[in-house]
Amino acid sequence: MRLLIVDDERPARDKLRRLLVQESGITALEEARDGVEALEKIAAFTPDAVFLDIQMPEVSGLEVAASLPQPAPLLVFVTAYDEYAVRAFDANAIDYLLKPYDQARLQRALQRLRERLALR
Repeated sequence: MRLLIVDDERPARDKLRRLLVQESGITALEEARDGVEALEKIAAFTPDAVFLDIQMPEVSGLEVAASLPQPAPLLVFVTAYDEYAVRAFDANAIDYLLKPYDQARLQRALQRLRERLALR
């Protein structure tokens, strides 16, 4: 599985990367620091799924989701704000990780991604 981490906060990207590298089946892992870079990386890297923060400067995660090319990568929103959950699922999110999350919660999100990718 090819994954892209998008978050404007370095510690958040580092934590997610640290947890993801412990999981099997991840063949490539890239990062983007903001929504603009995310759109560039999605076009060049073509990830299977994107772990996407919602609140970022310039282009929000929800704006990134609305701008994705088709077929779009699967989305897991990762945020500290629960009030965006409905909008995230309206943007076809597979899951919504509320910070702080742990390895077990991340594993459930990865399982949902694997199940959805198997249907493609």
